[in-house]
Order: sequence, then C-alpha cells, then structure tokens
Amino acid sequence: MPAAVIATAFGGPDVLSVIDEPVSEPGPGQVRIAVRTAGVNPVDWKMYSARPGADPALLPIRLGLEAAGVVTAAGPDRPAAVGDEVIAFRAPGAYAGEVVVPAASLVPKPAGLGWPAAGGLMLTGVTAWHCLVAAGVAAGDTVLVHGGSGGVGSAPIHSDGRPSSQAGSVTASRSSVAASLAALSLGT
Repeated sequence: MPAAVIATAFGGPDVLSVIDEPVSEPGPGQVRIAVRTAGVNPVDWKMYSARPGADPALLPIRLGLEAAGVVTAAGPDRPAAVGDEVIAFRAPGAYAGEVVVPAASLVPKPAGLGWPAAGGLMLTGVTAWHCLVAAGVAAGDTVLVHGGSGGVGSAPIHSDGRPSSQAGSVTASRSSVAASLAALSLGT
C-alpha cells in the first residue's frame, strides 16, 4: 500500500502522520498517478491548523492539492494513457505515493520541466498568471513584482526559464533567491 500524509487532529505539525492507505481503481473520467513530487503550499497547513470552530468530523484530512507524476491506471473511458507524465492540480490527497484524480485536473508535464518544479508549479503559477491577466499586462510592459522571492512572485520574473527583460522585484530583505532569478534590483 502506498504511503499518504494525513492530519489526525487540528493543530501543528505534530498532528501529521504517514500511513499506508490503499488506493482505489480509477472510475470513469479518473486516473491514478504515481506521485513523483507534491507541491507544498500555505493552504496545506491552513487546512489542519488549529482554528476556532473547526469541525472534527472532517478528520482525518488527507493533505496536498497538487502533484506531478506518472499515470499508472485509467478509468474505463481511458481519459489518459498509462505512462503519461502529468501535473495534477486540484488533486486532494496529493501528499501520497499514489492518488486517484479526475482526468480534468491533469495537464501534460512539459518534457524539459523537472519533477520538483512540476510538482509545485500549478498553484503558484496559476495565481501569478491570473494576476498578470487581471492587471492587463501585455508584451513589452514593465512589471514591478513585490515579494519576488516567493513562489507566486518568482513565477512572472522567471516564467519561461529565462529572466523577464522588464521585471523588477521588491523584497523585504536582501534576498539571494530574488537575485538568483535575475530580478532587477530596485532596492530594499
């Protein structure tokens, strides 16, 4: 049985456990993926952190919402092929060795993208993309990114593997992470 990370109670990291849990066969419109990497995001710890009014009926909580891996089985309608390398976003329970997800939550993993980057791409990448679209950013525009050393902030600075020619970053400290992304230093 593959391992999965669950929160057995509400609280801090001490409520997390790794358990062995069976994985079901995928149904129509579903695939099973062998997880190579899973994205770790603030929403994950917020799901199990202690909060007033938390419903204990929600426990245990399987953690993780995004992952990258290889399709190992597909539902009867064959929505994906076994062996496909994919990224899964909106994949509850992704902190696991294997997970069954809706095929609609998958995108092909680009061949040139490594597993660590693929596993954490979607939540931060989609958020950054949405911000740029909502702001109406077009080719040739200059963009100032506050917090350019974080996941969302670094995406528009370094979105296609090359530094953006017109991106600048402001961070709260002199960040070597932002500098490594070739962000234009505008001072801190």
